[in-house]
Amino acid sequence: HFLFINMNPNYGVFINGSFMFHKNCFLPLVIEKSDRPALLMWTGFIVSLFFISLFAQLTVPLPWTPVPITGQTFAITLIALTWGAKRGLALVLAYLSLGALGLPLFAMGKSGLSWGPTLGYLIGMVFSAYLMGYLADLGATKFRLTAWVAALLGSLTTFIFGLLVLSFFVPSHQVLALGLTPFLLGEGLKTLGASQLAYLINKKIKEKVYFTTI
Repeated sequence: HFLFINMNPNYGVFINGSFMFHKNCFLPLVIEKSDRPALLMWTGFIVSLFFISLFAQLTVPLPWTPVPITGQTFAITLIALTWGAKRGLALVLAYLSLGALGLPLFAMGKSGLSWGPTLGYLIGMVFSAYLMGYLADLGATKFRLTAWVAALLGSLTTFIFGLLVLSFFVPSHQVLALGLTPFLLGEGLKTLGASQLAYLINKKIKEKVYFTTI
């Protein structure tokens, strides 16, 4: 089955006779206009939460720093770029809330939110998810390069908050060596992989949609 969409790039889209504000994250758009939007939306949310939690467990502790390497940022980047700002933010807030309530969803099966050297990274992920989702809503995932730039900006946001909080726990001259430098290569690869996957997902969904310009 196909959705028949008339698009006006300045105002919005008409989908099966209904007008909606134009967004470039087609995953939530298609779900909203499906036969069972509520069921698909909740299913997507649950799967996405499981996805973030699963990748958070892909952890490599580093003996010289309290900050481990995790797959968490890969998952959040992919979620934000495919779900958009509003839903991407909601998913990350739900993930952090469930972890704060005691579910072992954080890296290495940890739970709870307390003042510590890694708290800033978790806080940064909230702002990062919104920023990447916002850029995706503007069309960042239409192209491979812009998708990666959006992911890199999200990663930068996470590191800004992470380093800020980490600076309360380690000497100032060691903040970058302990909280940034060991992660640059891995973060570059994670943002590249997640952004290109988001680009392909968005492209695949758009291939199932017929467009006719008003």
